[in-house]
Amino acid sequence: MIISKVPYRVALVFFGGFLILSSTLAKASYIEKCLRNEQPDRHCAQIQANMERWTDSINEAADKVSIDPLLLKAVVGIESHFNDSAHSRSGPVGLVQILPATASKLGFSKEQLKNPEMNLEAGATYLKVQEAQFHDNYLAVVAYNLGGRTTSPNKRAQHHAHAYAKEVMSLFDYFQSQGNGNPAN
Repeated sequence: MIISKVPYRVALVFFGGFLILSSTLAKASYIEKCLRNEQPDRHCAQIQANMERWTDSINEAADKVSIDPLLLKAVVGIESHFNDSAHSRSGPVGLVQILPATASKLGFSKEQLKNPEMNLEAGATYLKVQEAQFHDNYLAVVAYNLGGRTTSPNKRAQHHAHAYAKEVMSLFDYFQSQGNGNPAN
């Protein structure tokens, strides 16, 4: 009998002017299923190859700003599936899917964001800013997704940010359970 560990998350969340206790049962994202080899397909093989390709750079960027490299790795996994050429119609680019305007406030140019190592450094720096402000990984990830805040007047964006944070934290928990974040063979 195989028992799968499913992380259980409890967080205090500021929502609509109220502090609420949010408890959720985290479910595995597509990326996590790929890394667990539960979803074998061509895209998953590419995700695993990309993760291996960028892990050292992720660790270097995280170390440079003193954040947990596995948290940054989880953000990269959910944001871009470790694809350095990822981009969105709404503007975010690269491994960390950071907006050029946000990166500019941190001292990174739009041109620098095309360089995967600089893109990782910009994302790591932005995540560090959120950690310093909120002192909580979950809230830092929510703020990373919502542009520096943990609430939004747009309920759809608010819901998306919390769903995103749950996926990131579930992947973070998976990486922690693996020790070095590499998929189990």
